[in-house]
Amino acid sequence: MKRSRRWLCLIAVAALVAGFALPAAAAKNVTLLIHPTLFKAAGGPKGVVADLEKEKGIKVTVVTTPYGKIKDKAVLSFAAGGGQFDVVSWVDAWVNPETIGFLEPLDSYIKSAPKGYDYGDLIPALSGTTRFPKPGGPAYGVPYRTGTGIVYYRKDLFAAAKVAIPKTWDEFLAAAEKLNQPGKVYGVVQRGKPGVHVEQDFLRYLHSSGHGVLSADNKTCLLDRADSIKLLEVFGKPFRSGWSPPDMLAWGRDEYRNAMMQGRAAMGVYFSPYWGLMTNPKKSKTADKLGWFLVPTLDGKNRGATLNGGWHLVMDKKSKNKAAAWELIMALSNKKNQLRGALHWANGPVRSSVYNNADYLKKFPVAKAWLTAISRGSGAAQHPRASEISDVTSKEVINYLQKKKSAKQAMGDACKQISAVIK
Repeated sequence: MKRSRRWLCLIAVAALVAGFALPAAAAKNVTLLIHPTLFKAAGGPKGVVADLEKEKGIKVTVVTTPYGKIKDKAVLSFAAGGGQFDVVSWVDAWVNPETIGFLEPLDSYIKSAPKGYDYGDLIPALSGTTRFPKPGGPAYGVPYRTGTGIVYYRKDLFAAAKVAIPKTWDEFLAAAEKLNQPGKVYGVVQRGKPGVHVEQDFLRYLHSSGHGVLSADNKTCLLDRADSIKLLEVFGKPFRSGWSPPDMLAWGRDEYRNAMMQGRAAMGVYFSPYWGLMTNPKKSKTADKLGWFLVPTLDGKNRGATLNGGWHLVMDKKSKNKAAAWELIMALSNKKNQLRGALHWANGPVRSSVYNNADYLKKFPVAKAWLTAISRGSGAAQHPRASEISDVTSKEVINYLQKKKSAKQAMGDACKQISAVIK
């Protein structure tokens, strides 16, 4: 069943059970629906939620749910109208015309927030993601956790081969060819496993153009543009030329992380939070040999633009505890707790001040490069049928990698299918 149709079914079920909604909670009680990893990034039961109860008298009931179930569980609550979950962790791509009717617009709360909260310190590329329609629509969420794309590479291999840091994608490909050591070290590694793996890694290249799969208004497919076609060629050339692992089409997250950690890769465009694992000397053979550089561009300008990913905090429009819910959102995203989460709880911070903090920079010297990449990056398509768009993109990228189609044909066919989906 298509994703949007599944939602309609969920909403219908919710309407039937709406009469059995739980009674309103006390004004000082709120319920948070959140991914378990994200809750750990807030210090778990002894972290931010414990402080909020102690400092504000707000008791938070936490419900943790795996990624694949959060959206469905939340929409059932939203549609039922009972306000079961006051605050929900929400992926940026889920803010779209299908969902915003369920979400509380937050502009009035942001405007009245204490000066110390400093909404402007939230990275604009992230806080703007939950404004809909774009540009400048109402804010339906607040950023909480993020990551982006960046190139991690072997400094020793680059030095031995006398390879300069690439600024353009052509230089990147030339470096991949020169660094490739057949049977020993791959010039560049990426994920190629069909589905979200290959699609996301291709998007990290595609977003270096300054755009993604769809136009900002979600009305036009951009994959058949000349720059999109060129970037598919860039993404696919190492594999098609033998500079990447021959079994790359079976590679997911673990395979391409392990390749670098085991010394079998010269470079790769990685999800930024992997740095902590890849530089852990207990787990990585190359921990002291890794460096970083910003994702290249076609012309070498505005380097770092890539695909951002992350989580936001949204409020149920039917919440009966909105004041307390907003206090929880502020507590999870304020300066103090964003820094604390970044330093001690492995959270990917969403505030510029954290990336410029001396303690954070000491722990993560790559932090300012992360900030540049996040600031120049953009999120995935925010369309109700995003999952179908993702499936089409993955399929056509694979068709190019397997040499079944040219890049122009693959991207053209992708746009024909996507245009039929979004019309």
